[in-house]
Amino acid sequence: MSYCELCGRQTMEKKMVIVDGTVFNVCIACSKHGKPYAPAQVAAAKKKKPMAVIRQQKKIGLADATVLTPDFARLIREARMKMGLTHEQLGMKMNEKAQLLRKFETGALKPDELFAKKLERYLGIKLYVSAEGSGDDNEE
Repeated sequence: MSYCELCGRQTMEKKMVIVDGTVFNVCIACSKHGKPYAPAQVAAAKKKKPMAVIRQQKKIGLADATVLTPDFARLIREARMKMGLTHEQLGMKMNEKAQLLRKFETGALKPDELFAKKLERYLGIKLYVSAEGSGDDNEE
């Protein structure tokens, strides 16, 4: 025997209902105060979207056999300066924050694969290299 989570009465039969966004185990009398809860349908609907997002990221990402070159900070700084751009100008061009670019240049942050690809495209440099390679192939 269990208790209704709304009225506190002991009950043999209970239903799961949603009241104000919260799921309760309630007696039959209190079940009219909420909407029926169907856990299998809600769980399946939530899992579909994130899996689609994950699949898209896998298509965009690089192969596992690539690594960020150890001197990425120097490469980013030299390429930006060679183009004659300030952090703010490059940030506007790339639609990114200048402070984020500064952190990459100082080595305080490492760019993920997607951001590194964006930097490679805008600056004309190579940040991710083959894991088997020596890392000296920084030019395309």
